[in-house]
Amino acid sequence: MKTIVIGTNHAGTTAVRTLKRLDPKMQITTYDMNDVISFLGCGIALWVRGEVKDPNGLFYASPEILKNEGIDVKMQHQWLAIDEKKKTIKVKDLKTGKEFDDNYDKLIIATGTWPIFPPIEGIDLEGVQICKNYAHAKAIKAANEDKNFKKVAVVGAGYIGVELVDAFVEAGKEVTLIDVADRIMPVYYDEEFTSHIETEMKANKVNLALNQKVIKFTGKNGKVEKIVTDKGEIDVDFVVFSVGVQPQTSQLLGVVELDERGAVKTNQYMQSSNADIYAIGDCAEVYNISMKQNMPIGLATTAVRTGIMAAVNIVKGNALTTPGFTGANGIEVFGWKMASVGITVANAKRFNIDVEEITLTDADRPEFMSTQEPVTIKIVWNKKDRKIIGAQVASRNNHTETIYMFALAIQKELTIDELPLVDIFFLPHFNKPYNFITLAGLEVLGLNYFKK
Repeated sequence: MKTIVIGTNHAGTTAVRTLKRLDPKMQITTYDMNDVISFLGCGIALWVRGEVKDPNGLFYASPEILKNEGIDVKMQHQWLAIDEKKKTIKVKDLKTGKEFDDNYDKLIIATGTWPIFPPIEGIDLEGVQICKNYAHAKAIKAANEDKNFKKVAVVGAGYIGVELVDAFVEAGKEVTLIDVADRIMPVYYDEEFTSHIETEMKANKVNLALNQKVIKFTGKNGKVEKIVTDKGEIDVDFVVFSVGVQPQTSQLLGVVELDERGAVKTNQYMQSSNADIYAIGDCAEVYNISMKQNMPIGLATTAVRTGIMAAVNIVKGNALTTPGFTGANGIEVFGWKMASVGITVANAKRFNIDVEEITLTDADRPEFMSTQEPVTIKIVWNKKDRKIIGAQVASRNNHTETIYMFALAIQKELTIDELPLVDIFFLPHFNKPYNFITLAGLEVLGLNYFKK
């Protein structure tokens, strides 16, 4: 059997390596437009701020590693089209310009996403930078280290934007954060959590230009100097434009079914509408168990798991079904360590999901411990069946790993009433006899004997 994988980042790299381990005799070819693979985009802000000294550490695999494992790696090759009837793909060698066809028995689409770059006037000016790959990261780091760049703006208050604001502040820049939403990170957290970070941003003199739409960029001699929004003008020397991404799937129109966003529709095996074509990573739908619907969940961890699923199902004949995906994620900025999973209350309202919630703040360790800090947790459950479908946690101490438990709770359909009986160990160094998770569950049941 021969399997071709288009795209060799998180999902594609995982898929080809898993395929080879499960079936050492399989012929595997992977194509990618870039000259590097497996770049950890989530580490860009860490490199920009200087936490990561050697950017090579942001790559966990290389073409050479894959070749040594018996995988045929074709870098700087662009896929042009798929003939699903002949089971071939058309490819262009970007170094020579030569075009050729390659045949497959099974095909995996792992083309990922690309930043949205709308036709805003002046967006092509020098100094307006998107953020996705290693080349973009190098440009952003250079700007952060350039003493001539004093005023920096970030357009987009998602994870990437907020992390870069933190990095720019650390470098002493005058920073503006712009977003059409009225608060930061609205996809992942409810307002009582995002307000912690916004307070710290303001304390660090970040200009929060929220609830504002970028109208155009202006400049002189081809270089950006101002951002014009629907509420005013902002002087800038450098701009990071990061307002979202879209699947790189335009060549798949008519080949497999796509959703309204352009993501490949998949079943419980990561199989597309064509039985011989699988789709994985950010360009593919997965089953969001919290919302009970298929949609893309653009996270590296999701990409890796879908890569494993597709590989196992190709080798073993669709033997591994999805347990459902929860979108577990986390961030550390401005001294706060936060994580979330599933759905927020705000998004539940947006999608007309009837939920109940509890938010609780308590000391994370006994008050006699010098290391204790407040920790806030929010748990969201479906009002009808009382199954947990979301959670958020925030503290200056690190309690983000509690989200792992809630991800499993969502996948295994744990109810809020069962939560107090989860077996959580106690040691003063780490938590309280009834810690914040247990207390939240007891509070819901009206059994919080420790409530002050």
